[in-house]
Parts: sequence; C-alpha cells; structure tokens
Amino acid sequence: MSEDSWSVVASFPDALSAEPLAGLLESEGLPCRIARNEALPGLVTDVAVMVPAEMLDRAQLILKQARVSDEELARLATGDVPGDAPKS
Repeated sequence: MSEDSWSVVASFPDALSAEPLAGLLESEGLPCRIARNEALPGLVTDVAVMVPAEMLDRAQLILKQARVSDEELARLATGDVPGDAPKS
C-alpha cells in the first residue's frame, strides 16, 4: 500500500495516548499504524492513528462504539449504579 492509501482515524498529542486506539483497532482485525509528526527530531507535535482508506468507516464505527461517557467512567470508578440506594 502506498502512503496515500492510509487515512487518519484520530489524532493525539503523544504516542502513549494513541496506543490504546491502535490496539483496539488491531484487536478488531484492522491493520493500523501510528504516524508521528516531528517538527524537529525528538519534538513530536502530533500523533495520528491511521488505517487503510478503505477501512476508515469501519475504524470510525469501532472508535464511536468504544467511547465512554463521563457518567459511565464515574460509575465504573465508584461502583455506583443509578437507582441504587446510597451506600452507608
């Protein structure tokens, strides 16, 4: 595949933030790569997770389904279930 046949799924400020999405896409069978934009050697300004252009729609759907709301994060962190009596 040529470089032009890859499309950006999402961009992140650093590689560490991009790794979970790359892992998720790979676990779903999508080939992906992480592209780093370095303004100067060692100075990464942007990191993009890319997939083959023909798989972009599928990758975006996987990303959309994987998003977790703030409410869901709070529930997972605290164990509180809406409608349950408060814990004493």
